[in-house]
Amino acid sequence: MKFLAQVSKSAVALVLGMTLASGCDQSKEELDRTTKQLADVTANSNQLKGQVDTMKVSMDAMKTELDSSKAKLAESEAKLAACTPAAPTGTPVEAPKAGAKPAAKTAKAGTKLPVAAKIDNTAPIGTTANPVKSATGGL
Repeated sequence: MKFLAQVSKSAVALVLGMTLASGCDQSKEELDRTTKQLADVTANSNQLKGQVDTMKVSMDAMKTELDSSKAKLAESEAKLAACTPAAPTGTPVEAPKAGAKPAAKTAKAGTKLPVAAKIDNTAPIGTTANPVKSATGGL
């Protein structure tokens, strides 16, 4: 009987061991899948971190360029202000009223622009009909 008890204990241990071994095989596959997913997620994360770092460098360069452009704009505006004549102080300029019609332009009767003499381009250069100087400097 001792022998049968020993054999039955061994059989139970063998069946239990096989059950555990078959259960471990399933969890090993799941562990392998999880490890692969973790590796994929880590690689994706590293790639995204690299893109973020690249974008930060690019953004810093753009900020520097923007600051430089703003400084150039301020310098140009200062030069423009220095070159622009000031508004006359004697007559204040009134802003047009909302909805008002623009005033009609009036010309003074005595102020006409001078009329240029008519030039005949077919006449030889330097004549009275075409008083254009030649390239040599003579009339």
